Amino acid sequence: MLVGAIVQGLLVVGDPTPHVDWVFALRVVVSGLVVIVLTWLIVGVAATAVDADAGLSIPPIRLLIGVTSAVVGGALAGVLSPILPIVVAVVGLPVLSALAVRPWTAPIRTVMVSPFRTLLGFVLVATLFIVNWVTALLLGFFIAGPVAAMLTWVMFGFSTAIAATYWAALHRRSLAQDKPEAGASTRTV
Repeated sequence: MLVGAIVQGLLVVGDPTPHVDWVFALRVVVSGLVVIVLTWLIVGVAATAVDADAGLSIPPIRLLIGVTSAVVGGALAGVLSPILPIVVAVVGLPVLSALAVRPWTAPIRTVMVSPFRTLLGFVLVATLFIVNWVTALLLGFFIAGPVAAMLTWVMFGFSTAIAATYWAALHRRSLAQDKPEAGASTRTV
């Protein structure tokens, strides 16, 4: 996460302004790739952190595809409205956590098993990202430059880790409630 924040901070050195230029386009592509890779790793690690049986492994490719879709969708949504990326994050994070947890139908089970905790999760993610957004604006206003960019990305990384861990734990909990207890008979007479 810190390496990604440093890369994001270095991408704003020289105070780049948006214009048609291959250097600016390269900065945008590198920034997007860093966001995709870090989100993939954070969500993948969060999913394995809440599973006692999981060992340390590379997050699944289906999660990478999902993260890429969510980041591209969030960027396109941001062009339409500054509020829409928050909506993409709020809706996308439970789905991404489910892609990392298995089975990918975990969000549906989570809603059915724990509707209140699901609602709480949506509020948590929305609140975290709105606070991050406002803090990033304040950092850009008072500090600016690479330092503000690095602090912003560290903050977004920690928030993503908190929210992804919450969703992964919630998915695991709902899946565990669907399984019969060990030693209990599943036969009915």
